[in-house]
Amino acid sequence: MNTTMEHTSTADIKPSNQMRKFGIKDKVGYMFGDIGNDLFFGLIGGYLMLFYTDVYGISAAAAGMILLIARVLDAAFDVAWGAYVDSKPAGARGKFRPYLLYCALPVTLLGVLTFTYIPVTSDSLLKVIVAAVPYILWGLAYSTINIPYGSLASVMTSDPIERTGLSTFRTLGALLANVFIMVAAPSIVFSAGKTPTSTGFLLIAIICAVLANLFYFGSYKFTVERVRGAKHNQEKTSILITVKGLLSNRPLLGLMLASFGMLASMLVSQAITPYLFKDYFKNPGLIAMSGLIGLGAMFVAMPVITPLVKKYGKKETASIGLIITFIVSALMFILPITNAYVYMTLNCISNFGLAFMNILIWAMVADCIDYQEKITGRREEGTVYSVYSLVRKIGQAVAGGIGGFALVYVGYNSGAQSQTVDVAQGIKAIITLVPAVGALIALLAMILIYNLTKSKLVNLNEDLIQLRIED
Repeated sequence: MNTTMEHTSTADIKPSNQMRKFGIKDKVGYMFGDIGNDLFFGLIGGYLMLFYTDVYGISAAAAGMILLIARVLDAAFDVAWGAYVDSKPAGARGKFRPYLLYCALPVTLLGVLTFTYIPVTSDSLLKVIVAAVPYILWGLAYSTINIPYGSLASVMTSDPIERTGLSTFRTLGALLANVFIMVAAPSIVFSAGKTPTSTGFLLIAIICAVLANLFYFGSYKFTVERVRGAKHNQEKTSILITVKGLLSNRPLLGLMLASFGMLASMLVSQAITPYLFKDYFKNPGLIAMSGLIGLGAMFVAMPVITPLVKKYGKKETASIGLIITFIVSALMFILPITNAYVYMTLNCISNFGLAFMNILIWAMVADCIDYQEKITGRREEGTVYSVYSLVRKIGQAVAGGIGGFALVYVGYNSGAQSQTVDVAQGIKAIITLVPAVGALIALLAMILIYNLTKSKLVNLNEDLIQLRIED
């Protein structure tokens, strides 16, 4: 790690009353960070499996295994990195912002290598290894920037509505990045027609790398860390107290399970979409339109989130959206949809419901960090966020595994020019059933486990104010 990333003492930090007040600049800066993250995250989620199966010629089962192994390794590394970040005191530049500056280049370079085709013809196992190593390394490097970035929101403000604003702008950043991927990637990857090219994958990766570095720098420049918790990094963290607090952190446990279900819904759909339009609807040219319509639903949901949160609360608003997603996804699985435009319309409604949870989840993570502080008396942003990220990575691993193994189950042949009718029907079943089950899991977790209602959040903030005064 670059030595300039070492933190100075907390005495170098300006008092909170001398800092710029929270405002639109913070929201835009936080949005920039997620654009940087999701340029590669969206590209990998939507196209890596296709790169493996149709460029490297790796079987869908092997591709799914690579995704599974990479996410498990990422998850384990997340916790270690979160603990490392928490062990470092905040400096003049803050505790989390410097990572946006110094980790950006390694992450993006490895992202480019992930989509760089290296010809290996003699050994199928060697081919899998050569394809997998850059992606696994990218995942580890991604954690070094994503854990601090995710933790950053909890120290930018403690106000629930301002946190909802940060969460909304973070989602907006993800949407903008994914819109770019949806529009640019198909035309570049499928530049030769209906067959993806290795040159196309490499070109879109390079473009994403350049843009991501610019947005990471913008995020670093526009954000400010303001919140200092009780006993904030003034004494060594007790592992026993931390673990006990995590196990007692009921909202965190509920949110992790809900995220697991949500990610299964999102990532399986994302990974299988190219196959759905290529093999079921026989029209890969609609991939971009489908993605844009789905993301459009997220844009429509954004303006209604804050009013709903003010009236009902975050938990309640997220639950309403999950009900919509479950009902619509279940109908899509049951109905014999043969028209691509009918599918895109229903999928848009499903995405609208899922947007409620997807937009609010980052604000709820910050609330879980506050809850951990109440339990332990320590501000452990990196640790709590990394544990949450661990479960997200497991969800990503399972989603990647489900996608790959489900394609094998329905008989997908990566070497065939076209797939059979039964395989195409199986692809349609996968892309509708998994989101329905995932939404149901998330809904039950929010209703039965996650307990930070609107009124309890008010009480939590009052308790923390008193705790910090006493400290």
